[in-house]
Amino acid sequence: MPPARATRLLLALALALPGASGAACAQDAAPPTPDGERVASARATGDSAIAAAPAVPALDAPAATSDGVPAPVDLFEAALELARRDHPELDADAARTHLARLVALWRARVGDDPSPAVRARAFADVLFVDERFVAVDAVDDPEALHVDSVLRERRGYCLSLAVVALSMAQRLDEPLFAVALPNHVLVRWDDGSTRIALELLRGGEVVSDDALRDSLGGLWRADSFYLRDLRPREVAALLVHNRGFTELARGDLDAAEADLRRAVRELPELPEAHRNLGVLLGERRRFDEAIAECSRALQLFPGDLDALLNLALCEHASGDAAAALDDLDVLLLLDPSHARGRELELAWRAGAAGAARPLDDPPDGLRPGLRGTYFAGTAFERERRTQVDADLDFDWKRDAPAPGVPADRFSARWTGWLRVPTTATYTFFVVANDGVRIRVGDASVVDHWQDAGYTSWTGAGDAHLVAGFHPITVEFYDESDNARLVVLLGADDRERPLPLRELLFHEDGKR
Repeated sequence: MPPARATRLLLALALALPGASGAACAQDAAPPTPDGERVASARATGDSAIAAAPAVPALDAPAATSDGVPAPVDLFEAALELARRDHPELDADAARTHLARLVALWRARVGDDPSPAVRARAFADVLFVDERFVAVDAVDDPEALHVDSVLRERRGYCLSLAVVALSMAQRLDEPLFAVALPNHVLVRWDDGSTRIALELLRGGEVVSDDALRDSLGGLWRADSFYLRDLRPREVAALLVHNRGFTELARGDLDAAEADLRRAVRELPELPEAHRNLGVLLGERRRFDEAIAECSRALQLFPGDLDALLNLALCEHASGDAAAALDDLDVLLLLDPSHARGRELELAWRAGAAGAARPLDDPPDGLRPGLRGTYFAGTAFERERRTQVDADLDFDWKRDAPAPGVPADRFSARWTGWLRVPTTATYTFFVVANDGVRIRVGDASVVDHWQDAGYTSWTGAGDAHLVAGFHPITVEFYDESDNARLVVLLGADDRERPLPLRELLFHEDGKR
């Protein structure tokens, strides 16, 4: 096993052992090296926001001043700038007016009270009590991301709600910061002596730093991106990342790649940016690049199960089945109940030699029907014709099965993929005159390779198949007289046969 995967396995073992913290493993782990199915669409992180004061540059301003000090970013103006591409008719003045009203509400609540608890709590109370904002779980909805629509509709998720709170804080010059967790963001008051973290998805519920560290499952490190106070420019980069995720979710891969690469460039320590860029590159079947990005995400945060899953998917799609199964082992050690990981493991191990593929990772270029090759001779001696057959339902009687093929003493072989819709035990019912063989993956399901005489042979064979695409080969020969082949497919959870012609495929251009 390569060192990177060995490191991940050791870390998973440490985290899986009762009482093991895993922190030292995470800190000392060697970085994964880029090793080598459509890729699972993992959910993106939620992270934070942007504020408005014309005197402060927005996101596209220079990253640093002439003396090398990072230039400040106006979160709200940068958020408006990012929203404008999806909302070309955006009313920036109306959004600024709404933000000013929120700031006034905060001042009215706080007055001259110097208490950090009161000042921190007021941000949540303005949003959820005074303005009745609603928290939603809609990270792939641009309307729940962009600050103008969030203000207008009074609904958003963790990132976009933080956008509004941080924008208020920037105008008020209050020490409120974004704090990132895997796939999530909170806001935290931090004046140097008092820290108060607020969970905006739960109406501003206070969460302790210890509880936040515990949520990382022993993987927190002092130098981690997670749990530190994020500056406005970093939060603006998180917005770019999440816009890229919404574009990926709706299939706009060019725009998504541009935004995700920008996020990686501006915030290279964000694991989710590398992971989601890896997802996109996997969608584009650029597997070496995808593997490198997912590996980088795991170097930054070894507990990223979505990165592990997508790394395994890309390794499998690129032909490195051993590496893919190694990484699935780590995934399932960290989370034994991970349904998708378990499904892939069953499919890949069942088809380790026969190359079964998950339902959402079909082979390239699939077209309906099996590729049928017809031969003169009963043992595939002389190829005469190749064609695509939509079904396995033939009654040639005494006629030739295809032009150029003899009516007697011929054979045929159909190859392709069987799409198995659900995991179950399937029964192949066969009527044949004369011999027939059916293999699914490496398993022989039906084997009646002998003459049937004047009557057709009727038989059946069972196979327990996991959901996915399975290689299938059907072979047939006719000695003389009538020729017939009918194959029906039943399942133990179905009363009627499945429509086989909807489940048979071949790879376009592959013989």
